[in-house]
Amino acid sequence: MLLVVIGYLDRISVAVLFNNADFQNAMGIGFNPALLGMLMTAFFVTYGISSLLFSFTGDRFGPRKMLISGSVIWGALMLVMGSATSYASMLTSRIALGLFEGPQFSWILKVVSSWFPSKEHGRANSIWLLGSPFGSAVGFPLIIFLVTGYGWREAFWVLGILSIAIMTPLLWMVVGERSDAPGSKPASSATLGSIWDDSKIFLRSPAFWLLTIFDCGELIYLWGLNSWLPTYLQRARHFDVQHLGVYSSLPFVLLFVGEVLSGFLSDRLERKAPLLFIGLTGASLLLYFATAVDSSTSAALLIALSAGCFGLCVPATYVLSIKIIPPTVASSGIGVMNGIANTIGAFAPFAMGVVIAATNSIDWGLYVLVCGSLICSCAVIPLLGRH
Repeated sequence: MLLVVIGYLDRISVAVLFNNADFQNAMGIGFNPALLGMLMTAFFVTYGISSLLFSFTGDRFGPRKMLISGSVIWGALMLVMGSATSYASMLTSRIALGLFEGPQFSWILKVVSSWFPSKEHGRANSIWLLGSPFGSAVGFPLIIFLVTGYGWREAFWVLGILSIAIMTPLLWMVVGERSDAPGSKPASSATLGSIWDDSKIFLRSPAFWLLTIFDCGELIYLWGLNSWLPTYLQRARHFDVQHLGVYSSLPFVLLFVGEVLSGFLSDRLERKAPLLFIGLTGASLLLYFATAVDSSTSAALLIALSAGCFGLCVPATYVLSIKIIPPTVASSGIGVMNGIANTIGAFAPFAMGVVIAATNSIDWGLYVLVCGSLICSCAVIPLLGRH
């Protein structure tokens, strides 16, 4: 969970800087919504491709080795970003960060599938997935504080040190390998051939592909909201810096609550798909209502409620995926699903930036998220009646 928290701090760090004049001048781009959105999209595109292509490393070499080495590389890249002197160097660093962070979730899920019985998968997954909303809830005010108090470069350096000096030793001490779990193989015996043979099981499953389409909607919503929320609240709703930190954090506090509730419900309900449909559909509609109200406070609260509703579907998605994907290729299967979804969702920040630039309205940018997530939520409808 702590690893996911720090990972999310890395991901959203640039979003806080979209409206920062010092950062814009250092990059030499000014307030250019398309180029700023591209800094998020570049990360998420390579994140998705990397998840798709390299998640098998968790099955092949074991998640412990991959998580430890990854933590060192992620921290080093944040230190490099803090020293960037041009837009090209920042963009290149963001691409590299996405490349090395891509398989992170699949490696973690491999740990969960190895160490927890199936009846506890909902709660176990909700615990580490809580790192996502908690990272954003803490991250936005923390990074705003660091940027306003010390500077944007110092904010990047602090995040790099957290990953290298804190997370890497914790991973070394706490995370273990287990090869005797039911359905698992020792990492050394998991050949590429056996991984491919087991992967054919989920690749031929219609339920897997429906769940993947649904996950695309989740990532469109999440990456778009993470990227443009502070800018929306500041430019469209005119919140000052003090209230900006609070209302940027509140959606992820409620997302935290939604994920906790989903974790418990997922272990108690035989059917997981209704949670998915209710969560993403409700999140889409509430986000639309947020753009329609006149009151800035009401809009911020509706966005927070939207994120809380979204939280209902996140752990349930992973619980359902574990039931579809064989344990021997848990890392590979989640990698394929996450890889495709992240690659599609990656274009949300850039698409929002293009729409915002064309319409001169951030509200229209949010409509990209509303439409994308609402359409993808329909993919899970065929699964609603299944256990």
